[in-house]
Amino acid sequence: AATVADAAVAAVRVACEEHDLAQEVRGVDSLPEREIQTILERGFESAGLHPLREVRFPHRAGEPIRSVGTRCDFVLRPEDAPLDLENELEDGDAEAPGLFAELAPAPPSPVDPEQAFWLELKTGAACRDLGEAGDLSTLPKRTTVDLARLAHARRVRHAAVLVVAFGPDEETLTRDAHALDRHAAAQGLPTLGAVVRTFPLTDRHGNAAGLVAVIPVGRG
Repeated sequence: AATVADAAVAAVRVACEEHDLAQEVRGVDSLPEREIQTILERGFESAGLHPLREVRFPHRAGEPIRSVGTRCDFVLRPEDAPLDLENELEDGDAEAPGLFAELAPAPPSPVDPEQAFWLELKTGAACRDLGEAGDLSTLPKRTTVDLARLAHARRVRHAAVLVVAFGPDEETLTRDAHALDRHAAAQGLPTLGAVVRTFPLTDRHGNAAGLVAVIPVGRG
């Protein structure tokens, strides 16, 4: 979890610095979650975490790829190899080997979903110029919903919710991050304690600090 938090905060800080150098009117704290996902993807790639985006959960592997509520924001892999979801599919869904399969180089061994790190993203900002980053007041509910989904997903052993948030100061954000973890635990979820990183932010909209928090969920 600490490795994920460090990679994420490094990526967000670089993006913030780029906005400052370009003298952008809007900061990273105004970006929608989708654009923050792109920032994080670059950071995870730089850290050698081999990210995949919008991956179906193993127990939903047979559903249409764009089914609502069946995808995880990120899957981080120990190596650059495909994720093994084959044994969740019906036998008839497996692709038959091609005519020249024996001539092709052997593909890398697929990564077992239980060896990967499944990561859901939630964003929020205390002060929002256009309201695209999400409201901090709704983070407890949104975070708990995702932690519950991860806690009950089959063939998912390592998982967490990644919170990227912006607020008035680092102390307040740190306190709020640990409160998110306690809120989830109070709902009966097996959280393992938040890994928190904060940093100062150029204040454009009333947000003077940024937060990256990884809240892992325990699995048996």
